[in-house]
Amino acid sequence: MKAKPPEKSSGDWTDEERVSAVRRMFREITPRYDLLNHILSGCQDIYWRRVVAGRVPSEAELILDLASGTGDMALALARRTGAKIIGVDFVREMLAVGVEKSMRRGCSGRIAYLTGDALELPFADNIFDAVTIAFGLRNIPDKDRALAEMSRVVKPGGRVFVLEMTFPRNRQAKRFFHWYFKQVIPRLGGLISSRRQAYEYLPESIAGFLTPAQLADRMERAGLTAVRARSLSFGVTCLHEGTVP
Repeated sequence: MKAKPPEKSSGDWTDEERVSAVRRMFREITPRYDLLNHILSGCQDIYWRRVVAGRVPSEAELILDLASGTGDMALALARRTGAKIIGVDFVREMLAVGVEKSMRRGCSGRIAYLTGDALELPFADNIFDAVTIAFGLRNIPDKDRALAEMSRVVKPGGRVFVLEMTFPRNRQAKRFFHWYFKQVIPRLGGLISSRRQAYEYLPESIAGFLTPAQLADRMERAGLTAVRARSLSFGVTCLHEGTVP
């Protein structure tokens, strides 16, 4: 049975409604999630994750991948580093796919997946060398608390990496991506996944997210230092990184 879509637009959801709706949407699109990520981004999502993995310090021994989903970021980290990785997400169905993929690629001994809440991470202070979160922060209602939690579990001198989509500054590029996100993604995503609502939510969540400057400010308010932002793929994606003092 298909889940009944919310009557309100995503911009009007309460925090509880957002968490519930996002969990349901990701659960429903899990079977086609990886395929659609690759198609809708033109496989740029693979490149973006590789950039993040390449920025993680080579000496890192333990990494937390938050909003790990089907494990693509965790697997990219496993390929680029010698660290052990813990992937945390709140959708069990997506984590199950991550477990299967890690086994197929011979990484199950280095990657563990746990169901968890980004606002109450089940870890002690100062134990990770780095934390990554790719395309997940915009789905978390209390972004300041999530950033504070990420900072809390990272060792002094460790790094926090936030990869998120945004809209380009260039007027022509912004116009094109606005059209693509509003017209193409919902139709193509809905056709392949049979869950159009989920792919209508995607552009809404990006449009309503923080600007790169605002996110950098939030990261600094969470106690991170040396925060820097790197624009990727004509500005459609931005990688923020900061250091725990």
